[in-house]
Amino acid sequence: MNLLQLKPYLEARRLGTTLRIGHVPPSGTEILDAPDFLTGLIAMLSAPIERGTAVSYLAETAGLTAEAAEELIDQLVDAEIVGAPIPNDGRYARHLLYYDMIGLEQEEAQRTLADATVGIVGTGGIGSNVATVLAAAGVGHLVITDGDHIELSNLTRQFLYTEDTLDRPKVEVAAERLGVLNSEVRITPVHLPASRELFDNHLTGCDLIVLSADDPDEIHEWIDDAARRDGFGYLAVSYIEGFGQVGPLVLPGTTACYECFRDVGELEQYLAPGERPGPDLNLGFQAGSYGPLNTIVAAMAANEVLRCLIGADCRSAGTRLMLDSRSYRLHSEHFPRRDDCPSCGSVIPAARWSTAVQQVELEDLYDADRADASLNSVVLDGLMEEISRSLAVRRPGWKALDHGCGTGEQSRMLADHGAEVVAFERSERMLELLRDKLPARLAARVTTVAGTRLPPYEAEFDVVMCNNVLDHVSDPDIAPVLAGLRRAVRGDGITVVTVPHPVKDGATWTRKNVRGRWEYEDLRLEQYFVEGPVTKHREGPEGDIVMDAIMTHHRTIETYFSAFRRAGFQVVDLYEPQPSDSSAAEHPEIWAKASRIPYFLVFVLRPEAPNTEGGDSTP
Repeated sequence: MNLLQLKPYLEARRLGTTLRIGHVPPSGTEILDAPDFLTGLIAMLSAPIERGTAVSYLAETAGLTAEAAEELIDQLVDAEIVGAPIPNDGRYARHLLYYDMIGLEQEEAQRTLADATVGIVGTGGIGSNVATVLAAAGVGHLVITDGDHIELSNLTRQFLYTEDTLDRPKVEVAAERLGVLNSEVRITPVHLPASRELFDNHLTGCDLIVLSADDPDEIHEWIDDAARRDGFGYLAVSYIEGFGQVGPLVLPGTTACYECFRDVGELEQYLAPGERPGPDLNLGFQAGSYGPLNTIVAAMAANEVLRCLIGADCRSAGTRLMLDSRSYRLHSEHFPRRDDCPSCGSVIPAARWSTAVQQVELEDLYDADRADASLNSVVLDGLMEEISRSLAVRRPGWKALDHGCGTGEQSRMLADHGAEVVAFERSERMLELLRDKLPARLAARVTTVAGTRLPPYEAEFDVVMCNNVLDHVSDPDIAPVLAGLRRAVRGDGITVVTVPHPVKDGATWTRKNVRGRWEYEDLRLEQYFVEGPVTKHREGPEGDIVMDAIMTHHRTIETYFSAFRRAGFQVVDLYEPQPSDSSAAEHPEIWAKASRIPYFLVFVLRPEAPNTEGGDSTP
């Protein structure tokens, strides 16, 4: 790389002795005690200069040898502060800067877009705006489809159309306007309503399709079948009352297909397996469509399409993103691909989609959940605080094991009450989050241990905490896990085990949304005694789904009790914690649920006799 330049999108300022380049991670960098010659070099690099010129400057101003100067320049290149000049003229100049900023080769990304074909099914409030952004970005070929004509009520949100185009076919006007916006883009209008024939005959050459239509009901089956047959991906976008929906992005063979998740939804929870919802009885149904929400959803969708095409990861891959237009909270629901899916189980993943899938880390979801008010914090933390406080009074200099510590809320609470804490967790990412949040005054009290097997502690701890872990342990593994906990606790110590309450774990709320808030009407409990794996979603403090579908294991109270006895424990206390009355005003949705039925079951255990069972493992 002979010609060098400071990345044009990075501000560079001297702040006292600190040289600050960029603002926020991962681009932002601060160089402490930066020498004056480095400030001068960065200023020189505002415009492209020869590498040799930079080396000469460092030799003259800092007395560096040529080798040391080359090494310093390489460090700036490796830190992505300096690189080859990026073209600063032309239609796509600012987009090229963005592509470089996210780590892509800019001109190659733009060529990829120019070679791409994207279909848009439905050119209404979302689809027409997606088409506008994609055309402006230089996607080479757009196939736009719609069977409707322009109406006056469209003009609040469909900005390709104007009053003088009323009653004309939407795709005809859209093609004209998009052609004026960017003459480099080829536009193919298809004036047809959604049908199987549309996907079979008019969209077969697409790389990606944006599905901005929800009817007829069969449309999802039509596009899913065509996607597997023709090898394109598709992104579903829409709005549901006050929420905008982006995703899931379906990439055949890589993400879940429609068949994988069609039975997972707000309506399907009330139906028997294989049963389908009946038709909408509101024959006069008309969606409330809001211009700002349409525009936000369209921008998110266009971003996902562009990122997918140029090889960046996509948050919507296999995931439905729901944006609340009132609070701007973004909720997600991830759909795992089923290996046994009759539709896509045998589809071979296409290499071109490999970079699009952004792994949804359970650790990050738990961290986000804990950042807000959660069921744990509102319902459970008060009891854990009370137990910790009691132990601190009775056992000065006490030791605690936090088994499956997660992001560390319990570990910090124990340490705050004077305990020496071992925080054990299989996920190193969870432990990183724990360490990041741990106050400096408590750092010496908490030791983190990562692993898939609990170390063979022998009667070392006054208390062992195991909160919301056992429901993630399969039946063959729960006995050795409990054996490890029994071995770790002292003979006069206690073990506190919390599990999701088995009654709630096997039940589903009937609820309705009234003026933006969920009202919980009654609980449906079926098949309580059927134990085994279950798929659950996590609700946020406002009642909306914020966590992906995760696999846990449902057990009855009797099964847990028997497992503890076999492991050498006796149950000395049992709690079903409730939220305080004061939480009703601050967290109404959580209080509305957890004040009526138990959400957690807390066992306090004491060793009954020495345990001789061998082996242990950790989920």
